[in-house]
Amino acid sequence: MKKFKCTVTRTDEYEIEIDENIINEEWMEHFRSYMYDFDELSEHAEHLAQFQARLGSEQDFIEGYGYVTRDGELPYSHEDFDKNGNWLPEVERRRPTPGINIKVISEDNECDVDVEEITSN
Repeated sequence: MKKFKCTVTRTDEYEIEIDENIINEEWMEHFRSYMYDFDELSEHAEHLAQFQARLGSEQDFIEGYGYVTRDGELPYSHEDFDKNGNWLPEVERRRPTPGINIKVISEDNECDVDVEEITSN
């Protein structure tokens, strides 16, 4: 059996927009009580960027943050439609979390892959 070590490199760029009037110290204190011990908005930005890079915009619900907009819009979801495929009334649709937006600057659709065969001794 042959084995290969594959190193995948991609570059994504996001602007994480956080409204500090909404995501304030009270909000962060509540977040710390059940999620992660983040004290700075930059820690939230890093976490949101990692989430976006790993799971993309298809995963619109981010635990601890709720439904997060991408480029100012909430990604479409089956949850916004009834069993017949019709839009639910607006009041029954998911609501985005205020104060957080992920602006997608670029996401690498192409990846660089370095392949190295692993030899047995």
